[in-house]
Amino acid sequence: MAIRKQLVQVQPKKIEMWQWQPPPLHPGVVTMAKHKLQLEDLSQTCRRDHYCVRCVHAFCSHCCDDHHFVPLGSHIVIPIAGVDAATGKPVIPAHYPRRPDLPITDFVIGLINANDFAEEHPRDAYCMYCFMAFSTALCHHHHTCAADCVLRIVRSHDGRHCVRCTGDEPWFPYMESVLGDPVAVEEEEGDDGEVVAVLLLLPVLRRSSPTACVHCGGEVPKHMRRSVLCSPACDAAHQLEVAQRRERRDAVLAARRLAKLNIHAV
Repeated sequence: MAIRKQLVQVQPKKIEMWQWQPPPLHPGVVTMAKHKLQLEDLSQTCRRDHYCVRCVHAFCSHCCDDHHFVPLGSHIVIPIAGVDAATGKPVIPAHYPRRPDLPITDFVIGLINANDFAEEHPRDAYCMYCFMAFSTALCHHHHTCAADCVLRIVRSHDGRHCVRCTGDEPWFPYMESVLGDPVAVEEEEGDDGEVVAVLLLLPVLRRSSPTACVHCGGEVPKHMRRSVLCSPACDAAHQLEVAQRRERRDAVLAARRLAKLNIHAV
């Protein structure tokens, strides 16, 4: 008896590539980030002042110094003192840091010269993981620090620095107490021209010093330095003020939705 062999086609299994996801941001970290944001001078600018040979990347030491740390010498960072006024080129040291026996090669010098070390960039974002304002034009690493950890910072028409957000972000309940009433409402459109998000511009309510009360601005007593409020009265008033701002913010969004409905109904 003939034995019939059946050829069975085996479908190749779909292999899904594993993608690294940044860890979630711990609520305690967000609370600390809130207090640090109030002390940040968002009017400052940043510029490239270092070059990482391993990453082939010029960066600002304020923005992302921690992203080019030196684990067992894997990152080789060259400081750039400034820009030569006569040539317009960066001032590059002759040797690598702490290596007087190792001169910087012409090839690496060429890579460094290809970057702009003179232009000043605004600090248009804030990393809640690093507790630091930074320039998105100079540092892209912060988006990998933690999930949803970067706040977008813009300047309003009256010069105030604002967080640009929808109000639905996971971090928003922790941060809303340091954000003021909306100074503007914007619409973000997708590639097809449809509105994908309504964005609020909420000014950052700054503190004059780390020991200043977030409500009245007075000095927080030493025995209460774990808090950011100087008294139970200020605490209660602050909570009420935050709740009132929340109501006003919701009213602004509701009025905008109603206006949009009226436009579409016409």
